[in-house]
Amino acid sequence: MEKAAMIAVIVFLAVYVLIISEKIHRAVVSLAGVVIIIVLGVLTQEEAIHGIDFNTIGLLIGMMIIVGITRKSGVFEYIAMRLKFLKEIL
Repeated sequence: MEKAAMIAVIVFLAVYVLIISEKIHRAVVSLAGVVIIIVLGVLTQEEAIHGIDFNTIGLLIGMMIIVGITRKSGVFEYIAMRLKFLKEIL
């Protein structure tokens, strides 16, 4: 395995371990991983930007907005109460 690929794998695994441990916020860990990859020369900044799928980012942002609004409206609590009621009936 070439040097750049080995660095990328090591950074990926380190970021994954830190995200799983939840000691540092996952957004901070992810951005730090990208910065390390760029600083070490595995990718250029242009290559990193071209690797972003903005359609996926848009989908995730939209889903987060919908979930945030739905949570504040109480839909999830309502569904949980209905499911608990159905479980008691059955």
